[in-house]
Amino acid sequence: MTFVLSMLEAGKAKSPIHSLDPRAKLLWWICLIIVPILVTNPVILIIFTVWIWILARIAYIDRQMYRFLIVTYPVMIGFIMITWPFFYKVTPDQHYLIRWAFLHVSVEGIVYALAMGLRIVLALTACTFFVMTTDLMDLASALGEFFQNRLHISYMYPLMVISSFKFLPEVSGDYVTITDSFRSRALEIDKGSFSERLRKTIPVAIPLIDIMLRRAHRIAIALELKAFSPDNLKRTFYSQHRFTWKDFLFILNGLLMIALSLLSLWLGWARVDVFL
Repeated sequence: MTFVLSMLEAGKAKSPIHSLDPRAKLLWWICLIIVPILVTNPVILIIFTVWIWILARIAYIDRQMYRFLIVTYPVMIGFIMITWPFFYKVTPDQHYLIRWAFLHVSVEGIVYALAMGLRIVLALTACTFFVMTTDLMDLASALGEFFQNRLHISYMYPLMVISSFKFLPEVSGDYVTITDSFRSRALEIDKGSFSERLRKTIPVAIPLIDIMLRRAHRIAIALELKAFSPDNLKRTFYSQHRFTWKDFLFILNGLLMIALSLLSLWLGWARVDVFL
């Protein structure tokens, strides 16, 4: 919970990456989500992941990312490495380490599992980098401005979607506060059978829903006082977002990764099969 809040706060920092247009960072992030879909070669995936860490150093968030991902990396890769080899397709030409009845672990299965884990690592690193370098409300404003002025779609829609993510940590914090208050009253929420624990969630859910409704009501009043309306397509924005050459260069960075992925796919280097 604390790290989620620190991640959101990191998006408001100052750096060459933070100063870029949030729409450029969104397009870059989409490119980095596409890359693991195209590529399974572990060498290429590692190179792209290292490049994101270099960008994180430029953005001054490498230490914060390290504290989160140093725990997440082993969990993600370890789980896939343990489970995937047992489900790898059985063929006679594999180098088996374990082969008994329906259980089979081969060197090829382990290499393939490593490649699948590195795909998750690349996507996770890109997502973490994007969240820690982008202010969500700034992104909502930029997307709202683009939708309204270019596509003639109300700015309310991107604002509602992104604002919901921003308030998730607050809901989580309210849940922790409520559960702690019940524990202080000797209600053992985490003990008992499944039905008992399910029954104990009812006194927690009621005040949590009440807090959420109160917060939604306050937000609705605040938006109404600021003349927010989905029918208003002539709204002006406090921050004007314009693409600069730095933004285009950053987007080009993501497009270059996709181009290299397609090139490696065309040359036959993109798949993990080259190692098998």
